[in-house]
Amino acid sequence: MTTTINDSNIMAILKERYQYDTILLIATAKDNVPTLRSVDTFYFEGAFWIVSDRNNRYVQEITNNENVMISDGGHNRFWCRAHMIGHPLEASNRNIRAVYKTVFHHWYDEVNNEDSPSLCYIKAVPYKGYLHQNKQGYTFDFETNHVDIADTTHHIDVKLTPFW
Repeated sequence: MTTTINDSNIMAILKERYQYDTILLIATAKDNVPTLRSVDTFYFEGAFWIVSDRNNRYVQEITNNENVMISDGGHNRFWCRAHMIGHPLEASNRNIRAVYKTVFHHWYDEVNNEDSPSLCYIKAVPYKGYLHQNKQGYTFDFETNHVDIADTTHHIDVKLTPFW
């Protein structure tokens, strides 16, 4: 079945699955050499949010190449454009900082030194991706407002039936 973003369940699934403190993988590249690492993130208002240090290699790679992939290590994956949006104490980050402190309330203050000028927020906005839920696979493209929904039998949330 083909539908639009608004007529699909994509936004609700993203919010339900990733709105809380979640460890995901982020892939970046430098000189066509990909690197992958886990990051603590959450999904909020159409983007994955990460707090990091601008001296980290992946943050420097994002600065030079906005194209990243975020995945939960399963079948769910999201092609994103990522940007460093500045230090948590910048006035423009006041609202999102409150969200960070709510989502990461158990550890935000303990782990992040806001006195450090190199602390930064990263916003990764998905433009296309794939996710699944309840035996349905959703291939989506936000830029074209296009979603293909298909039954699946190969996902971790599906009890597989042996073919032999």
